[in-house]
Amino acid sequence: MNEPGITLPETLTRLEELLTEKQLNRESVLDVTKLARQAVLRDAEVQALLAGLSLADDGSPDEVVKRRVRERLPRVYQTYLETERVSFADGIRTIAARLEISEMWARQLVKGAKVPSVGHLSALARFFKIDERYFTGTPADNLNRALQPLLNSLESGDPVAELMTEYGLAGVSFRGLAPERRAMLAGMIKAVMEQEK
Repeated sequence: MNEPGITLPETLTRLEELLTEKQLNRESVLDVTKLARQAVLRDAEVQALLAGLSLADDGSPDEVVKRRVRERLPRVYQTYLETERVSFADGIRTIAARLEISEMWARQLVKGAKVPSVGHLSALARFFKIDERYFTGTPADNLNRALQPLLNSLESGDPVAELMTEYGLAGVSFRGLAPERRAMLAGMIKAVMEQEK
């Protein structure tokens, strides 16, 4: 969740400062494809936002939100299929049962042909385990929301978190690991990764 009042430009400025301070590779840490998946955006949108460009939507607010949902729901569904290793048909059956709708209606939703009701959108967000705002938010808000865990891990000063972030492993959890073990793990990761450079 975004901190109140923290904008994407502020987040990016802070990230750039931390990347420079910690001498981290920008492209590794700010992986466009990974960020696009987390923010439910297209790679081109993330690239533009990281470059400091603003993205404008044409149409009424209602049309804009509907278009975002129709574009983003298929992306979220595709990620679900890949991560859960579920067939398209099995996914449709599961969603139809969860939402108590027909398989035909579920198929139209996940293909972006139809827009779900507000209640169904909330149920889909819970099903896919994402914040509902990712379906409807502006591209800048979505990217900002997706960058917050990365920013927090870089600000934490944790050597393991920094290395995991640098090498694209930020989602791996080592909760409960004693500080001396974390330092030892950080040293091992760094030694292995330096040998591969």
